[in-house]
Amino acid sequence: NEPALFPFFEAAQELGAAVFVHPWDMMGKEKMNKYWLPWLVGMPAETSLAICSMIFGGIFERLPELRVAFAHGGGSFPATFGRIEHGYRVRPDLVAVDNPHDPRKYLKKFYLDSLVHDPVMLDYLVRFMGPERIALGTDYPFPLGELSPGKLIKEMPYTDEMKERLLSGTALEWLGLEKTVF
Repeated sequence: NEPALFPFFEAAQELGAAVFVHPWDMMGKEKMNKYWLPWLVGMPAETSLAICSMIFGGIFERLPELRVAFAHGGGSFPATFGRIEHGYRVRPDLVAVDNPHDPRKYLKKFYLDSLVHDPVMLDYLVRFMGPERIALGTDYPFPLGELSPGKLIKEMPYTDEMKERLLSGTALEWLGLEKTVF
């Protein structure tokens, strides 16, 4: 929600462009110099920071047609959403300073990719956000990516329609594209 980024988001909305947010420069990396923790802990936290900043900073309120997707299943955001929403309710003086609305209002305003490497977490994401907000994620060519793109989705006990939605339908909607049959 940095003010310098607002013109970019505003232009993306005006152009109908899809914006993909992927972490790179992780907070706290100087405290996590072992065990590849910047990638295992820092990236998920950085993604949650981006989502919370856009919600609490009022970006989705001011730009309701902005299409944004976040990498890695939204990082730590989905797993900590209860805490985030509780913080909004019990300390609005600290949380709701730039946007007075409950963060739950915005769950249908952005997309997450499916790159979570765990069937329980993928199922949670589908229940939490809805399949219309989850798109196939690969993280290609990075080593934490899904080695066989779509494998986790294909192995889930979902209907063929749900799998197609997750493998391509949601991404097409996020990108503003129509499905083409050859």
